[in-house]
Amino acid sequence: MKVYLYSAFVACALALAACSPKVEAPAAERSASDPIVPSNPFFGKWQLTRAQVAPWWDEKGETPVADPALTMVEFEPAKSAGAPIVTCDKPKYAVALATPPGLFQGNLAEPFSQARMLGFMEKEITILNFSCDSGGVDVSLDFPMLDENTIMLGLDNVIYTLSRTPE
Repeated sequence: MKVYLYSAFVACALALAACSPKVEAPAAERSASDPIVPSNPFFGKWQLTRAQVAPWWDEKGETPVADPALTMVEFEPAKSAGAPIVTCDKPKYAVALATPPGLFQGNLAEPFSQARMLGFMEKEITILNFSCDSGGVDVSLDFPMLDENTIMLGLDNVIYTLSRTPE
């Protein structure tokens, strides 16, 4: 029990640290034009590296296909860009921890084994919830983080894998 509580405490501390504002350089070392932005493990550009039919697809109807517009996603503190579903001029971000049963809105029939097949090896997974209700967009999407350079998105019976691009 102590080990579990300690592990949970450490995981929460890491998640909070990842979403805490970045320590800024002293004013004397910064230019007036340098932006001050919070640090977030999800901020940056992500490129589509794989799209696959989701394991929860019931094989009824046509085989799901990837949205050809979803090839890149860029998350910034004040905006997001990419396919229309993720383009937002006032995004809201929340970072949370989940276990395999919470991945992809609980759609995995055998969450622990299917999560491992998808590459999730940890019991707790960091997830970015992206939402937007401005500019004609009203959406909420979860992006589980496989590792610091790989995120996923489950959408319309397709799982998209995106990799961080160099800045």
